Amino acid sequence: MNMSAISCRRWFGGYLQTQYWNRDMIGNPRFGSLGTAQMPVKTLDTLQPIYGIAAFIILAVLVLSGKFMLAWPILLVMIAKIIFDLAYHLWSLSLYARWTGQKEGLGLGWAIIAAILEPFTFQLLRHAGATWGWWMVLTGRETWGRQKRTAIEGVGR
Repeated sequence: MNMSAISCRRWFGGYLQTQYWNRDMIGNPRFGSLGTAQMPVKTLDTLQPIYGIAAFIILAVLVLSGKFMLAWPILLVMIAKIIFDLAYHLWSLSLYARWTGQKEGLGLGWAIIAAILEPFTFQLLRHAGATWGWWMVLTGRETWGRQKRTAIEGVGR
């Protein structure tokens, strides 16, 4: 499996554990906006890989079976996301260019290609890794192993 999916599995599995350990905060006004706004939204985010993969499978089945009218709402959401992501990316590049003075290498062409391909490449890989994280947590195999540290030894001593 790709290292990105493995990293996502580990990250998302840990995220699920954290959500579970702090479930008493969800909707709890004692924790302010964290409990009443952020935690409920993050709880819904735990389902993102499941409905993301399901939506992609449904879209693929609809398109491959020629049911384009049924696929159209899903495609519209994906197109809206691509447009939003592209606008945000271009805004980020303009800020970067303004802050650093660097203008070369910040072309529109690659940004458009990346925005179009991202839902069919990176997002699927991320959702696969997150679904794997769900599997690891639900089956009790969430032992993540020892992390290899890459920091320079002796720094901060």
